[in-house]
Amino acid sequence: MGRVGLLASLPLALLCACWGGKFVDMPGRVERMEAGQEDLQAGVDSLRAKAATAETLLRNLQAQSGSRTVELVDRLSALTDEMESLLRRMGGGAQVRPPASDTASSAGARVIFDEAYQQYQQRDFETACMGFLEVFEDPGSGSLADDALYFAALCHEALGQAHKAIEELVALRLMFPDSERAPAAMSRAAAIYGAHGAGADRDRILQELIEEYPDSEEAGLARVSLGGR
Repeated sequence: MGRVGLLASLPLALLCACWGGKFVDMPGRVERMEAGQEDLQAGVDSLRAKAATAETLLRNLQAQSGSRTVELVDRLSALTDEMESLLRRMGGGAQVRPPASDTASSAGARVIFDEAYQQYQQRDFETACMGFLEVFEDPGSGSLADDALYFAALCHEALGQAHKAIEELVALRLMFPDSERAPAAMSRAAAIYGAHGAGADRDRILQELIEEYPDSEEAGLARVSLGGR
């Protein structure tokens, strides 16, 4: 899996090394740390599997579009950075970024988002996309972060930049798994693959959507698309 797989293995190895020596003379704490280590390993393994799936899907879309490998590597870098950030937080004992709805947005982020959304409605996708990404990258974006990333992906799709749209939709799913936008992001990613003739990848994402968000409206539509599976 290359760089993504390497990033996924480093935090766990470092944590194992630290826990294996520092608390060797404290049996009770060792047991607690071992339990925590098992939970962390499960989380890292799950994230690593998602990263592998994301990379495979992007490479398949790459083959469909005929772009050069170097372009794919460049476009994967943003997703890789997100994976690295997630793994750092997991390695430090923190949780994956909380649901966006749990945090307040700054007034400035709200103004930029509203302006970007107005431009989106006017089909000025390039300008709108810049605004949405500015909101997403703003530490004060709060509850607007997942919405901004979702609409940035829609803008890139409208601009014919399917790779960027897929990257952002996958990043949303990984960074904001509890977001109301996550099922829609997966559904949209599946639609993009379907539009590019990547039927197997489309079906794979739809199946994952059903498994991860079984009660969502998008999951119901996915079941219909997959013939009731």
